[in-house]
Amino acid sequence: MCGIACFVGKNAGITCFEMLKKLEYRGYDSAGMVGLFGDDFKLFKKEGGVDNIKKFAQGLDSSLVISHTRWATHGDTTEKNAHPHISFDGSLALVHNGIIENFLPLKNELEKRGIKLKGETDSEVAVNIFALEKGDLLEKGLRAREKLVGSYAFAILSREEKKILFMRKKSPLYLAKTKDGIMASSDIVCFFKVASNYYSLGEDEIAIASESGIEIYNSRGERQSVTMTELDSTFEEISLCGHPHFMEKEISEIPAIIKRLEAEYKGGRALEKVRYLFSNVDNIFLVGCGTAFHACMFGAKVLEEKLRIPCHAYVASELKYSSPIIKRSLGIFVSQSGETADTLGCLELFKKKNAKTLAITNVSHSTLSRMADEYLSVFAGPEIAVASTKAYVAQILTLMLLASFLGGETNGLLSGFAEKSKEVLKIDEKLVDYVSRQPRVFFIGRGLGSITSLEAALKLKEISYKSAEGYPAGELKHGTIALIESGTPVVVFLTGDPHDEKTIANLEEVRSRGAKIVLVSPRKYEGVHHDFFIKLPDCSSPWLTSVLAIIPFQLLAYRVSLALGNNPDRPRNLAKSVTVE
Repeated sequence: MCGIACFVGKNAGITCFEMLKKLEYRGYDSAGMVGLFGDDFKLFKKEGGVDNIKKFAQGLDSSLVISHTRWATHGDTTEKNAHPHISFDGSLALVHNGIIENFLPLKNELEKRGIKLKGETDSEVAVNIFALEKGDLLEKGLRAREKLVGSYAFAILSREEKKILFMRKKSPLYLAKTKDGIMASSDIVCFFKVASNYYSLGEDEIAIASESGIEIYNSRGERQSVTMTELDSTFEEISLCGHPHFMEKEISEIPAIIKRLEAEYKGGRALEKVRYLFSNVDNIFLVGCGTAFHACMFGAKVLEEKLRIPCHAYVASELKYSSPIIKRSLGIFVSQSGETADTLGCLELFKKKNAKTLAITNVSHSTLSRMADEYLSVFAGPEIAVASTKAYVAQILTLMLLASFLGGETNGLLSGFAEKSKEVLKIDEKLVDYVSRQPRVFFIGRGLGSITSLEAALKLKEISYKSAEGYPAGELKHGTIALIESGTPVVVFLTGDPHDEKTIANLEEVRSRGAKIVLVSPRKYEGVHHDFFIKLPDCSSPWLTSVLAIIPFQLLAYRVSLALGNNPDRPRNLAKSVTVE
């Protein structure tokens, strides 16, 4: 959530703008930029997307610039709440990712001192807390840190010292040197093709950049040397590649990602490093949020089937505060970005309890990857659209490959699967038109099909804003069937579960009440009526059939979103990387 882009060097304004464009997936409620122009700040911020500040960036003659694209947490999406924020005395400018949890008592303290705030944000409170501290910029950072509770990544520009301070807690912040200057960003995506190395700022560290260079200090304010990390030269360029939206592009990449997973995990050598985590454990917790939680549900079923160890999926925001019993347990933490705040909180809890931990993410340099005992990549490449598609498929396939490996099977689970996935990269436009005109849609299935129901519903509601719900097929009649009216679309997944015949009975229950049936299956069933049919390729395993079943509904969500005039890459009120609780 939110993107920070800072630069010290020539052409700083336009450089920051280009960085922000790469970060806009993290938030697009407002954008802003401030540079040091002589001895004064030159500030511009605006509601809406990053393009609104392009003209300002192009004309900003400054070598010290901080900028921000916002996803609102405190205060409305107004210009006064947009970043950057200037302190009451005009000495500091600040941009901030995260949430200051104790901002209300801090705000009250400021008001008692006669400091009147212009907006409603915790970030404006923070910049004034920094400004009130005595000493130079480093001393202000060390002292203010003791007063701030919550999560943050800060970039603070000092007018007097002509320096930028960087500090973080539970929110990522990265630094890099380029031939033109010093970059700082909340995502290393900004560094590719302009830097060869980067540094991930530690939680106990403070960095200060100026035209003279960059210095890193430890928690006691002592300068220290650091080791840079080499950027992955195989990183994929963020480009639409001729597609109208990133979501469509990312769905189209699924076959290539399947081939990549097959190659990377072929023979199980890359999975061998995590085998020890599964020994001497009595329970396995799979933890995630949103789409990643659905991947955890999938993983819990396939791991339990192969290992015969109790495996359960948990919503991270609930598990963290539920006093879980994790003795002799393994925690598997799933996150596309590896920066999801609630999931990181659960990982910290497991580490404190000395439990084993495994991260499954799409970002090798993420906090989750670094904190866990071991890490497995899903090899999905950059995912920019807010609604996860290719990363979800990659997550569940990685969990499937892991389960098969631990179960003693290394016989090419994904052989030929990429070609089968190409067969479902399409959707009936008549179905798109029909769903676009309906107020609500239901999805039902059993076993893995019930999980696909949840994910398909989530995709549709995320970007079309329609009421969409997924249920285990047997649960629909326990209350929700009261919502079925004549013409209500009900999507039924029959993916090879041993109890598909019972799901057919549930299909008939809703059809008798007027539902329009969308049947999703490798075959048609004699005597089973349907209004739409989505044929799935025959696969060697119901596991794989269930993976294929989600792809047409990722496309359906995309097409319905377009039909309703929405931007599928930037759904309202949502951001890609949820770095606050």
